[in-house]
Amino acid sequence: MKLQTYVIPLLLSTLCIKGFARKTKQLHPNILWLTYEDTSPQFIGCYGNDKAITPVMDDLAKEGVRFTNAFSTGTVSSASRFCLITGCRPSRYGTGNHRSNFEIPDFVHGFPEYLRSAGYYTSNNFKTDYNHKNHLTMTRLSWDESSRTASWRKRKPGQPFFAVFNSMDSHQSRTMTNPWNVYKKQVLDELSPKRTLAVDENFEMPAFYNDTPEMRKQVSRVYNSISLTDQHFGEILKKLDEDGLRDSTIIFCFSDHGEGIPRGKGSSLGSGYRIPFIMWIPEMYKDLTPWGSGVISDELVSFEDFGATVLSLCGVEIPSYIEGRPFLPAKKEVKKKYVYGSCDAIDSNSELSRSVTDGHYLYTRVFTCYEPFVRWICYYDFSDIQTYMRKDFASGKLNNKQAEIMKPRVSEYLYDLKSDRWELNNLASIPEYRNKLKTFRKVMKRHLIETKDVNFIPEYTLSLKENEENIIPYYLRLNDEVYPIKDVVNTAMLCGLGEDVINKQIKKVQSNNSIVSYWAAIGLFTQRSLLKPYAEQLIQVLSNVDYFPTRVWLAASILNIKESETARKVINDGLFNSNRYINIYTLNALTEMNLDVAKTFIPKLSEIEKRYYIDKNYDVISMLSVVKLRLEDIPIHYDNFW
Repeated sequence: MKLQTYVIPLLLSTLCIKGFARKTKQLHPNILWLTYEDTSPQFIGCYGNDKAITPVMDDLAKEGVRFTNAFSTGTVSSASRFCLITGCRPSRYGTGNHRSNFEIPDFVHGFPEYLRSAGYYTSNNFKTDYNHKNHLTMTRLSWDESSRTASWRKRKPGQPFFAVFNSMDSHQSRTMTNPWNVYKKQVLDELSPKRTLAVDENFEMPAFYNDTPEMRKQVSRVYNSISLTDQHFGEILKKLDEDGLRDSTIIFCFSDHGEGIPRGKGSSLGSGYRIPFIMWIPEMYKDLTPWGSGVISDELVSFEDFGATVLSLCGVEIPSYIEGRPFLPAKKEVKKKYVYGSCDAIDSNSELSRSVTDGHYLYTRVFTCYEPFVRWICYYDFSDIQTYMRKDFASGKLNNKQAEIMKPRVSEYLYDLKSDRWELNNLASIPEYRNKLKTFRKVMKRHLIETKDVNFIPEYTLSLKENEENIIPYYLRLNDEVYPIKDVVNTAMLCGLGEDVINKQIKKVQSNNSIVSYWAAIGLFTQRSLLKPYAEQLIQVLSNVDYFPTRVWLAASILNIKESETARKVINDGLFNSNRYINIYTLNALTEMNLDVAKTFIPKLSEIEKRYYIDKNYDVISMLSVVKLRLEDIPIHYDNFW
C-alpha cells in the first residue's frame, strides 16, 4: 500500500522547502545509511581512540546513539551485504563463502523492494556485492537507482527516501593490500594536513603486531583511510543540510565488518565481527526511540536486524522470512541474549568457523584449525604488512602473542571483549571459565543444528547439486538423507580435540554420507602429527573412500606421516582435476602439509599453472600463487598478479 501518496498532502508541496521539516512532522521518516568498509570500533574517535581523526562521526555520536555491541554477520563484505540486503543469515542460504554464486529461494527479496512498493524512493551509491546467483535481479528490484551518482535528489517532490552511500575509502585495498604509491594517490593526496596522521605519530598499535617502524607505517594507513571516509561523510551530510532534510532523516552510520588488516577482516573474532555503529535521530522522531542524545547503548544488534528496523521505522510490514528483529521504534520486547557470527571461505581457502557472543564474551569454534589466523591468501600476501609479519615470524622477532596468530589455531577461543581490547587472552583453557565455555559451546551447537547451517556442505557438492533441477542450498539442507545435520555437526565438533577422538574420526571418515566423511577427514588433517600409529589403517581406508574432497584431505594426512603411492596419486589427481573446488582443496592442503613433503609436488605445479590460465580459473591461480610463495619463496607482487 502506498504511503498515502508518500506523505500528508500538505507536506507534498512544501517538504522540499529548506527548514520546513522543523515545523511540521513528516509522517514517514527519510532513512540515510552511511556505510563504509572494513573498520573496527578501536579506530574511531568516539570509541575511545584519541588519535583517530573522525570529527563527523564523533559529532553524530555526540547527538545520537553509539552502539558498543553491534556485530556483522560475516567477516567479509559479500556475506555481510547479503544479510544487510535480505535480513537473512548467510548460513541458511549458502551465501557465506566470499563470491558465492548459488541460487536463493524466490521468496527472498531485497528489503528496499518493500519500501519501493510502499512509496519510498530508494537509491544506492553504489556497492551491491549481494553474493548470490540472482543478485542483478535483486539490485534492479531493490533500487530506483543504483550507481555512482545515485542520491535522494532524483525522487519526486515530497517523496520519502531510503538512501545508501558506501564509502570505499577505508577498504582493505587502501589500508593494507595496495602498494604505498597507490595508497598515497587514493588516500594521502586527498587529505589536508590537519586530517592526516603522520607515520611517526604515537598512535595505538594493535597489540598482536610487532611495534616496529615498518609496521607502524602500515597501520597508519588505517587511520588515514578512515579519516578520508569521515571527510566523505561530511560532504554527504552537507548536501543533506543544503536540501533542508537533516531534520526529517534518521541516519545509520556503520562499517560492513571488522578492520581490513591481518587478524581483523576474515577472522572469526571480535576484530572480524564487531563494528562501529552510530545512529542519529532528529528531534522530530525522538518519540520512536527510548534513547536521548549522546547515548551509549550496549544493546546487542546484528546485521539481520538492520533491514527489519528500517521497515519498522517506515511503517512497512516485515516479511516473515526475515530473521532479524527491529530495535526501533521503541518496543517493550525482550532484548537479544546472543548474536551469531560465521566465517567461511575467503579467496580460495577452506575456512569455516562459527562464533556466538552475548556482548561481554565472544566464543569461537574453529573447524578448520589447521590454518592460522594469518592465512595463506594471495590478496593478503602481496601486501607489505603481511610480508613484514611473515619475515619477523621466521626470524623469531615476535613475542608469544604476536607469533600465536601465525601458527595453526586451537579449536576453541573465548575472549572477554570488555577487558581484553585486542583479544589476546584466550580463556577457553582456564578452569574458572569452564562452565561459561560449556554454555557458549552448547548455545552455538544448538544454533547450528536448528538453523541447519548449510555451509558445512562443501562447495564441491553444492556446485554439483546446482545442476539438478530445483536443488539450491536453502532446500538441500532440509534433506536429512543428504544432509544429516546432527551427525555432520557432531563429526565437525571433533576437529582439533586430539588423540582421544582419532578412532571416532577414522570410523566417521568411512561413513556412507559424504559430508560426514568430509568433516572426519578435515578433523584427521588437523591432527595429522598424531596419526603415525594409524598410517597403514588410513591407507586402507583411503582405498575404500569415494568422495573426492575426503580423499584429498585424507591423502594429505597420510603423506605427512608416511610415503604412499596411493595418497600421492590422489594429490596429483586433485591438482589436475577439472573441478576447481577440488583444485582449491588440494592446493590448500599443500600449504599446510609438511614442507619437505609438499615441496616434492613443485614439478607438478609448473605443469598445471599454464592449464589454469588457459581455463581462466583465476581463483585457483591465486591459490597457486600462494602455494609457490609457501613452497618456493616466490613473492607475490601486486602489479604482476593483477
